[in-house]
Amino acid sequence: MPHAMGTPGNGLDRTTSFGGVGIGPFELRVYGEAWREALCFRRDESGSVPDRGSRARSPGFAGLLRMSSEMDDDMGFDESASREGCPPSATRIAATLLLARAFDAAPAAARDLLSGDAPVVVDVADGAVLDALKGVWRRMFFDNPQRTIDLVKTAPGRRSALDGAYVMLKEPLKGTAKERLERVAADMCGYALPFVAFSVDGRACLPKVVHDAARHRIEVPMLDPATVSRTIRAVTGIRTAVDVPAETLRDLGVGDLAAAVRFDRTPQACVDELRRLAASKNAERPSRGLVLSEINGMAEARSWADGAIADLAAWRRGDISWDAVLSAVMLAGPPGVGKTLFAEAFARSALGEDSKSGIPLIVCSYYSWQADGHLGDFLAAMRRDFASARAKAPCVILLEECDSFVDRRGVQHSHSDYVRNCVNALLEEVDGVRRREGVFLIGCTNQVEACDPALLRAGRFENVVRVGLPDPDELEQIFRVRLKGDLVNADISTVVASAAGMTGADAERAVKDARRQARREDRELRLGDLHRAVVGDDDLSDELRWRASIHEAGHAVVDVLRFGADGIVANTTRTDRRLGMSMRTTRQAFEGTASDYRARIEVLLAGRAAEEVLLGEASHGAQADLAEATRLSCAMLGGLGLAGPSPLTHLGDPRHAEEFLRYVDIRAAVGIELAEADRTCHELLEVNQTALIAVARRLFELGSVVGTEIAVLLEAARSKETPKPATPERGVVLRLVDDPSRTEGP
Repeated sequence: MPHAMGTPGNGLDRTTSFGGVGIGPFELRVYGEAWREALCFRRDESGSVPDRGSRARSPGFAGLLRMSSEMDDDMGFDESASREGCPPSATRIAATLLLARAFDAAPAAARDLLSGDAPVVVDVADGAVLDALKGVWRRMFFDNPQRTIDLVKTAPGRRSALDGAYVMLKEPLKGTAKERLERVAADMCGYALPFVAFSVDGRACLPKVVHDAARHRIEVPMLDPATVSRTIRAVTGIRTAVDVPAETLRDLGVGDLAAAVRFDRTPQACVDELRRLAASKNAERPSRGLVLSEINGMAEARSWADGAIADLAAWRRGDISWDAVLSAVMLAGPPGVGKTLFAEAFARSALGEDSKSGIPLIVCSYYSWQADGHLGDFLAAMRRDFASARAKAPCVILLEECDSFVDRRGVQHSHSDYVRNCVNALLEEVDGVRRREGVFLIGCTNQVEACDPALLRAGRFENVVRVGLPDPDELEQIFRVRLKGDLVNADISTVVASAAGMTGADAERAVKDARRQARREDRELRLGDLHRAVVGDDDLSDELRWRASIHEAGHAVVDVLRFGADGIVANTTRTDRRLGMSMRTTRQAFEGTASDYRARIEVLLAGRAAEEVLLGEASHGAQADLAEATRLSCAMLGGLGLAGPSPLTHLGDPRHAEEFLRYVDIRAAVGIELAEADRTCHELLEVNQTALIAVARRLFELGSVVGTEIAVLLEAARSKETPKPATPERGVVLRLVDDPSRTEGP
């Protein structure tokens, strides 16, 4: 039967003080037993000299067979086997202290368990704690552990032969095994005996009948300095108080104690080894060491983070419940804009930027889970990461590549069952972790529209924050953060102008390249190093640079004419992907009307049209523009019902609008739309040809231009106050043709 100390009304509600830290009666008893067992071991060791030669001898084949016959499929060794003569296990001691504390905090749950009044569910988020408890938890509750049964393996028999039953699961059972456990658990609920169910995620793993019958659900707390300190004292047998820094435990779990806390070490040596392990794990995590105040170009994401950090502080003080915390966000934006970097900085700053450690960050993705193999491996890897997040709370779990979890409704291929199972499992884990206090969820995606809608509904990733390319001011701040103490007094505005359109990752790469060049020449970093790292080797011919300048000028001029000058940036910086770019750093309102679509299509076709207006023909540099213009035309015609004999007919997912081209009516209508947009572009650029030439010249000479400058040039051309044109560098001569305002490249 259960231990006498555990009977109702026998002091379960009393809390005493131990070593300056409050400790309940159950935890105090467990600590005392751990101390006595460790003391017995040390006495045995000091009273006899072992035969070192016999220790090294192999047990032989017969001995191995005998050992294997005593193995338990679930845990490795028979959990009831005596540990007499074995060194004290820091992992087991810490795990039992944490479990005892959980029951001290819930005396009513302890009464239900010990009296058999109702099952008790114990959530053990850390799988290492669950493993450690397998061999010892029954001795904590029962005088005769052999009279308790594991319902996963054994069905309850005669009631008089039992003192209790338990379920201990790390992963959900499947098929007939799951059905059988539901039946035997339902039977056990009627025995009116102690019944406890342990799991890393009870809602997913345990039988439904257990949840229905249980009146109490307790959580085993995370590892803390007090528990580690008591474990060290019990294992070493030295009562000296030791200070275990909280930041040391951020990256460590109960399982790590086995490597650091040993009976032959002093308490301080154990702490030093824990510090070494923590430093080693911290060094393995990729991190650029930035805090939130150093993150630029992500104003909306910063706003969410500031609110979440304030909520976390209020929750830690007990002012609000976890339900009131801003605990989940989805970051959507192109690659390289800093989504992962933001998550790292948030985790580092969550306890305040003066904190030495922040909170743990667990990074996972569809492809990291898929790496091991089939669906079972995928789901197991997913559960491990989410279980680890629950165990380390408060912490951040970063889910990258969320667009890999696609909309299940649109999956039609032969592996659709695999995709649906993966998405369903993720939704279940997200729901479970959102119920777990102290866990923040940050998702990242390049295409939020591709994510399964269920992932974005309320209660999951309902806060979607779009992250775009940084504007010039934000880009300069990004460069400054990465330059740190270099080029402090230098004017980097020209470099920033040439870098317009770059992401934070591009800026980081440029600074690294510039520093590498300076190191090779054994000197300090110079502004020229950074400029060369941004623009690359300037080996383009004047003809090609002039064409690129005209192309980007066409995009920028039409963009200003259609949507205004605010946020427009164009440059002719060469990268691996392009010879120049034109972009808008401010977000545009898009109502989704045909007029909105057509204006955007005109901006896309304007670069090609500018080449034809000033150079007579377009180049292959407009291929990507044509592809996007075609896709937008398809989305407009198919989405707004503007084409075909039955225009209201749904043609498919607008996110894959280019597939609409298989319809003859859509192909014909797209051709008409693109031709009309091209005609409009030609008219706009011919009317504003003087300004177009001026913008192209500025790009050719200076490498960049912004929207406000373009607006000034347009206004000057309209009022016939065009400034005297500058002559392009490198001996380029502009030949005037029939129209004195028309130019061609060299």
